[in-house]
Amino acid sequence: MAARDDSVIRGSLITSLIVLVLSLALNFFLYRWGSTSSLESERAREQLTNTQNQLRTSSERITLMKAMMGQGTLSDAEFEVLRQSASGDPEMEAIERQFIQDMAYLGPDVDPQNRNYPALPEYLVNAIRSRNEQFGQARAEATTIRTQAASNVDNARKAQTEAEKNRDNALAKLEQAVAEFVADREKMKQVGEQTRDELTKLERQLAALRKSASDEKQQLTSQLTQTQSVVETQRQELSRIRNDRFENVQGEISYVVPPGRLVHISLGSSDGLRTGVQFGVIDVNELSVENAELKAQIQVTKILGEHSAQARVVGNPSYRNPLVQGDKIYSPFWAPGRQVKIALAGEVDMDGDGRSDVPELTAMIQRAGAEVIELTTGPDGELQGALDSSVRFLVIGEVPTIAGGLDASTDDLRNRAAAAIGRAKERANELGVTPIPVWKLMDYLRGMSDTVTTPLGSAARGTDFPPEASTGTSGRDASTVLPEIYRNQIEGQRGQRDR
Repeated sequence: MAARDDSVIRGSLITSLIVLVLSLALNFFLYRWGSTSSLESERAREQLTNTQNQLRTSSERITLMKAMMGQGTLSDAEFEVLRQSASGDPEMEAIERQFIQDMAYLGPDVDPQNRNYPALPEYLVNAIRSRNEQFGQARAEATTIRTQAASNVDNARKAQTEAEKNRDNALAKLEQAVAEFVADREKMKQVGEQTRDELTKLERQLAALRKSASDEKQQLTSQLTQTQSVVETQRQELSRIRNDRFENVQGEISYVVPPGRLVHISLGSSDGLRTGVQFGVIDVNELSVENAELKAQIQVTKILGEHSAQARVVGNPSYRNPLVQGDKIYSPFWAPGRQVKIALAGEVDMDGDGRSDVPELTAMIQRAGAEVIELTTGPDGELQGALDSSVRFLVIGEVPTIAGGLDASTDDLRNRAAAAIGRAKERANELGVTPIPVWKLMDYLRGMSDTVTTPLGSAARGTDFPPEASTGTSGRDASTVLPEIYRNQIEGQRGQRDR
């Protein structure tokens, strides 16, 4: 049984191999036949395409030859294509060039349908007839011109005779006029001598006047130079006095109330100090206020005397460097005996949200102790508001965007606003007011206290707004600062708990 199964398997394998070989041979012959048929079909299509192109070219040439012989028309565009095209057939190109050259004899007024060889002879005959008619008219006009010329010559000869007679009369009058001119010239020479003498006298007088005026001008110029020098010196001195950078200390801490949350300072009512003014505190040993590092910030809460006031510490000092007696205090937004004024010009966007932050900046400056003067931009792009010598800083913001109208565009109004801000800066320089950018003002505010520069808008943080404890309640029962009705209620509750 096993031998018979092996023979069956071998027979099946041999049969499968024979069928596979026959299939491969059949596929090879079919592939060869299909490839040969495809090549023959491609050659046939190419021959058909070439034949169709030749037929199309022959048809176009026949149509062109018919149009040349008057059987059909050629438009201006077709004439232009015919003039620039190259068909590749030298004989046909020669015929086309000759046709274009022959049709050039026809004028531009000839219609496209008449641009052919049959119309050319008729056009030339008509042109010759027209030229003959023009020649006849020109010959008649020449005869008329010759007759008119002869008449003009006779008239010219008569005019010449009359002109010669007039010339003789004019020569006689000229001789008389020359004699009169000689006499007048002699008289004029005499008058000229007199005038020259008078002119010499006047020139001497003018030279004397010029010298006197030059001396007076030089003297006045010298006085003006001296006056301008004095004015400039006084202006610089005034600017120095008004434009102090508040980099000098204005007082010091005279006493620190334990545990260090309250201090007494050496400024009071005689110095024009008021409650709410904030000062920065620097170490007693610091020499340069501008480069010194703040130890803390304080805010005046009570005026105690002429040169004494109480202030609370609003910025926590370091435990390593606590507040001590003698520490110096200063503020760029307060001056003894006068109110510091800050002028704002332009748009201010401190948080970059695209909206004006002028009200917020105004509140920060007022909390710092200074007065704010806002220079607003009117509908015409001009600044509105007063700027005088009492202003300490002119804060320059961005040029505002003003909606345009019928009288001026938005760009024109923006240019006017920019020019107005420039004029404000010039006016500030004249008055001794210091122009500063917004970032510089923010540095001053930040140097005093972070509480007046809390981020706004989308940059606001919850930690920037902690609850504030009431003054004087530290370390004591809250009931001692409550109204009496609430204190009674709390004491009653305590008594019930005790029972």
